[in-house]
Amino acid sequence: MTTKQLYIITVLLCLFMPIQVFGQKAQIDSLLAILQQSDSKKEKAKLQILLSKMFERTDITESKKFAEKTLLFDNDSLKSEAHNQLGRAYFYQNQLDSASYHFMESVHLLNGLDYQDQAASVKISLGAVHLRKGDYKNAVATLIQSAQYFEKKGDSVNMAKCYSNVSSAFGELGDSKKAIAYGERALAIFTQKNMLPFKAVTLPNLAGEFLKLGDTLKAKSYFLQAEALAKERNDLFSLARIYNNLGNMYLETDYPQSENYLTRALSLRKETKSNDGIGTLYNNLGYLQLKKGNAQKAIPYLETALQYGKGSNASTTYNNLADAHRQLRDYKTALFFEEKKNALNDSILKVENQKAIAEISTKYETEKKEKEILNLQHSNLQTNIKRRQSRNLMYAAFALLFIGGVLTYAYVKNIRKRRIIAEQLQELESQKVEKLLKEQELIGIDAMIEGQEKERQRIAEDLHDSLGGKLSALKLFVEDIKKNDQALYDKIKAVLDESYNDVRHISHQRNASAMIEKGLIPAVNRVADRLKSTERLQVEVTNIDFKKKIQNFIELQLFRIIQELLTNTIKHAKAKNVNIQFSEEDNTLNVVYEDDGIGFDTQKTDSGVGLKNMGNRIQKIGGALTIDSKPGNGTTIILNVPI
Repeated sequence: MTTKQLYIITVLLCLFMPIQVFGQKAQIDSLLAILQQSDSKKEKAKLQILLSKMFERTDITESKKFAEKTLLFDNDSLKSEAHNQLGRAYFYQNQLDSASYHFMESVHLLNGLDYQDQAASVKISLGAVHLRKGDYKNAVATLIQSAQYFEKKGDSVNMAKCYSNVSSAFGELGDSKKAIAYGERALAIFTQKNMLPFKAVTLPNLAGEFLKLGDTLKAKSYFLQAEALAKERNDLFSLARIYNNLGNMYLETDYPQSENYLTRALSLRKETKSNDGIGTLYNNLGYLQLKKGNAQKAIPYLETALQYGKGSNASTTYNNLADAHRQLRDYKTALFFEEKKNALNDSILKVENQKAIAEISTKYETEKKEKEILNLQHSNLQTNIKRRQSRNLMYAAFALLFIGGVLTYAYVKNIRKRRIIAEQLQELESQKVEKLLKEQELIGIDAMIEGQEKERQRIAEDLHDSLGGKLSALKLFVEDIKKNDQALYDKIKAVLDESYNDVRHISHQRNASAMIEKGLIPAVNRVADRLKSTERLQVEVTNIDFKKKIQNFIELQLFRIIQELLTNTIKHAKAKNVNIQFSEEDNTLNVVYEDDGIGFDTQKTDSGVGLKNMGNRIQKIGGALTIDSKPGNGTTIILNVPI
């Protein structure tokens, strides 16, 4: 095989590397085969770098092996890539000193080659190491320096990587608002550029910050997006991080769910041989045991977490160890860990340290604003020049038109006044007509809904009282057959029993008041169970923290709306799964209805009778309805009702 052929095959493999992981093994096998056949040391070194990158998210040990082999080749460009790969591998294994060494070696070689773009990119990883070590001052300084470089270059991709890590730094420092601001900047760029691996990291980080602020709906939404993306890409590394975060989200509310997610995260970490975030994971497992009252089981998890945790993570672990030993009445050891926690917090939250970080951040934001001001001033200068030119022309024209203007002024003023009055009268008339039409439409829809409810109740009562009574009487007459023909009796009785049960089922199904007798959520659960039994639609109902008893009228209207939503999903959405979530915040019941169907364009789709019915029902109970849907992205409907 010639060097030229080898080069062509390598380029083709690189082009197709973004394909989903299901083809990765075949690519690796192809690269290994080419590596064995190659006689060129340089080509072997390039192939080893490619293999190191491909093994990065599946087998860290193999990734390091191929990168170390590349270091033996005397080429600074390839050596810088090898050091960068080793830095990433050690970072994922939480060996931070080794990671820092290799990243700095890579930067040194790249500076020597005058590869400033690549050096600035590696500095992002170096900033991430400072962040993991708990050295927030150097982390923010390094990352903002890189961000400024890439902003000057107009490199939005690397800007976003910097923003993502700066977001993590502020998250660790407890400034969730700044963390969200930087994280959302990064997410917008990753989404626009379709950078799925980085999006998969940023989504759970943002979710964690919203969780700290108490916005569980936003947090859960981001977590579920991240989980779906990681599963789609078979990214076990990201999936482990997401499960750890989801486990953390349920730590205080659902112990079994939390333990399930944390255990799955630990299994994935072991499978990928990665220690990234392992300290937080062990700390969460220990904290979970602590909450369950198993202090003895919690301590081994927490002691393992200390081997990996740095900065604020270690502080949290010290606090949990102190609580564990207090539960065991070992107050001496509890005091020891409490003092360790306080000492670490003092070092993290030193006024000088916080001030330095604030100065770096403020300087960066100030410089950014100053640039915007300079650009605006330049733009204003150009505008002023054009304005002066226009003004001079206007003066000349005004001189020519002044005499005619004076003569026509009174007439024009009178015409304009009459026109404005006419337009105002027309606008008032239009508003009155629109208001009357809307009132008439609401009255009509309201009457239709009330008629539907009465008709449903009448049918239910007729079925139960009339046909149900007749079937019961018929069962008595059939008893006479039993003496003469037992087999015929059994057949007729079976049919009668089945018919009677069908009548009862239809009667209860039509009568919503009967269905919600035990409350709204149990009624929705029964509907969900019936739909699940058809195996056409999986409906999951989640009650986060809604416990209040609400008026029967409000429950009935909400139940009818949810029935209408399920009917629309079955008829139009082609969905397989529906999630219905109930929660309460500030005396408001929040109902979130999500399906994974084909969605629709809310701007183009006309409001049908069903949507009008739902809108009228929610208006009657003083609530609000929000619809979020796009073609191909499913549908989310949020109901907010004061209770």
